[in-house]
Order: sequence, then C-alpha cells, then structure tokens
Amino acid sequence: MITDQWIRKIGLIIYSETEAVDLSAFHTRFEVQNADVESPNNCAIRIYNMTKKTVKQLIDNAEFKSIALNAGYESGNYGIIFQGQIKQFRIGKESNVDSYLDILASDGDIAYNKSFISETISKGYTPTDVINQAAKSMGLPVDIGTIKTDLQHVPSLNPRGKVLFGMSRMFVRNAASTLDSSWSIQNGRVQIVPNKGYMPGEAVVLNATTGLIGIPEQTDEGIRMRCLLNSKIRIGGLVQLNNSDINVTIQANPKSANIPYNSRAQLQPLAPLSGSGVYRVFVAEHEGDTRGQQWYTNIVGLAMDATDNVVRAY
Repeated sequence: MITDQWIRKIGLIIYSETEAVDLSAFHTRFEVQNADVESPNNCAIRIYNMTKKTVKQLIDNAEFKSIALNAGYESGNYGIIFQGQIKQFRIGKESNVDSYLDILASDGDIAYNKSFISETISKGYTPTDVINQAAKSMGLPVDIGTIKTDLQHVPSLNPRGKVLFGMSRMFVRNAASTLDSSWSIQNGRVQIVPNKGYMPGEAVVLNATTGLIGIPEQTDEGIRMRCLLNSKIRIGGLVQLNNSDINVTIQANPKSANIPYNSRAQLQPLAPLSGSGVYRVFVAEHEGDTRGQQWYTNIVGLAMDATDNVVRAY
C-alpha cells in the first residue's frame, strides 16, 4: 500500500575487502540506470558536505573500489538497487556553502571489458557449461533464471571438446543466443533471461494505491511507467498494471505495422498491451534525493502473454 511507503531510507556503503565506510547519513542524490542489455549498468551519486578528511580517505585509498546502494522506505520496499565498482571521483561546489563528491560507478565494467578466457571444455558440453566457464573467468556468479537446461530443451550435447579463447563476454553472448536468451550483469551477477520469458518471482503490482505515479504510456519502445522508488522491480522481472490506466496510441493503419520495422511506410510499430496486464521489465532507472522531491523508479516494460508466458514485443 502507498500508505506504507513513507520515511525514505538509504544505505550507501563504499568498501574494500577489509573495511567499509558508511555514508548513509549524508545528503545524497543518485541516478541508477539498469537495463537488459550487455553494456554494464551505471550509477551516478552526489554526496554533499563531507569533511575534507573523509573525502581524502576515500580518494587516496585505492582499496575502496566497490560501492553498494540500497534505497526504499523504512516501512518496506527497501533493498539493493545498485552494486558495482567505482570508476571516477569528482570534487566540486554548488555554492559557497555546499560542496560535493561525485561518484561514478559501473556494474561489472572491468569484468565485461577486460576479462579474457583461455580454457578448454570437454566433449558433451552444453551452452550453460560455456556460460558458467566464461562467467568464472570474469569472476562473477551466474543466475540462469527459468531457462530449461535439460536435454529436452537445450541443443544436443557436443561430441567434441571446445577451445574457449578470447573475450569472455563473447562466449557468454554466443551461448545465450543459442539458448534464445539475453544476458546482462546485474549487481555483480551474470543474469540470463529467456527472450520469451522472465526471471522467477511474483509480479510487482503497480496502481494508484501501491505507488504508481502519473499515467503509463504506450510507446514504440515499450510501456513506459513511473512509480515511487521500489527496489523489488528487477530487470527481467514482472510488473502488473491495469491496462485501463495506460495512455494508448492508435495508428491510422495498424495492419501496416505487423513487422518490427516497415521500411516502405517508415513506421515503427507500437509495443502491444498485455491481455493480462503483466509486463516484463527491460529498463529500470532509479532516481532519488534524500532531501529533495525525487524518489522514483522509471520503467520500460514489454507485454507478457499470459497464455504461454511469451514476451510480445510487437
């Protein structure tokens, strides 16, 4: 209920393997960008009026490379919305009395851009074996989700071994494509989601009594919606809407947009509505200010067909 979503709560920890600094009490603004894409998620955090000693401790200590951001409400919906590695600090002032430290962070950036694999895999391997081996070289655990890995659903076992030599991300990408799935790095984990499925878990219900803000809108990218900041909304997870709450766009000739892109008419089709009101989350962007107005989650979702649990993009 929306009445349970009051008194904002934030947890901001910068840590190394041996120690941590809790910055939760400071005035903080943040923007988190999470999406079901290969490129790593990003986070921009601005912390106000820290002492020079604390700033120097964070910047000079090269071991403080990781950051975890939790947000929500004291009464509920509190949880992690970003976990990753610090890429850059920036020091500045907004006025004569307000100084700030900007932290730019990325989730799995080093693992994605620099991990290299040089291994062999025995005969009889499956695409999931390749994913596990490549993720291991990246130093990340794997979340397969609802992908079926038994012999009935995966390609036949390979009669020969395979050499894995190259960028680790390339092998994850190819194996995920073989499984008709997408992959991304979410909070330090390699996440594999079926292109026609979703991550396990209950759908987050969004309406006027649970935190939905404004009116959802049908676009060519998906169904766009905004709600009070909710850490339960995850990439690949589900949200439940009332379709009557959505602003719908009607094309003059709907039959001309039955393909992803109509090169002759130059029309981009609109993402369809779900008959059951269930949508898979493809983008979840969190924005917040512990002493300001912003405390929102912006979502782009695609329709899930309740009859066969298939994503309907167009």
